[in-house]
Amino acid sequence: MQDPPPPIDDYLTLADVVGVYGVKGWVKLRPRLEDTALLTSLSQLYLSWPTGREPVADLEARVEAVRHQGKSLIAKLSTIDDRTAAEALRGCEIRIPASGFPAPDAGEFYWRDLVGLAVWCHEDGNRVLLGTVDRLLETGANDVLVVVPAEKSIDDKEHLIPWIPDSVIREVDLQVGKIEVNWYVDA
Repeated sequence: MQDPPPPIDDYLTLADVVGVYGVKGWVKLRPRLEDTALLTSLSQLYLSWPTGREPVADLEARVEAVRHQGKSLIAKLSTIDDRTAAEALRGCEIRIPASGFPAPDAGEFYWRDLVGLAVWCHEDGNRVLLGTVDRLLETGANDVLVVVPAEKSIDDKEHLIPWIPDSVIREVDLQVGKIEVNWYVDA
């Protein structure tokens, strides 16, 4: 008997199945990771359905091939050999237990690890709390931290801080749960 997948909270979502491609079981994906080639090299992948959609259980999956087709990313999943089977996967997520994903390189961070961290800056010679990271936005120039007010924040405003290592992002300490930034308090 196969072990059940880990709890859903311990998963990373790598891609969403958004459609089908052709008649041989290929699916269109919306990737949630930069290096899409990782999809074919990672093990312990699961197909998860949104809450309330059948079937209830997650299915183990293996991505046999992935390629760009025009502006789309398409993938061939093992055991999915026709358009009907591929269509049944529309809306699924391809997920992996967080423990099965490669650790980031030194000085690099996964977005999910930054969410909830306290963001500190210096204002008039004093160290002040701007808030906590709510989410990150991907923009053309650079990623942006969305910092929302927290208890003891300097103000009650949302701050958008560009992710520019060394010049704006001075220090990230996941153990302590803080990010030090070279930024300013909005007037």
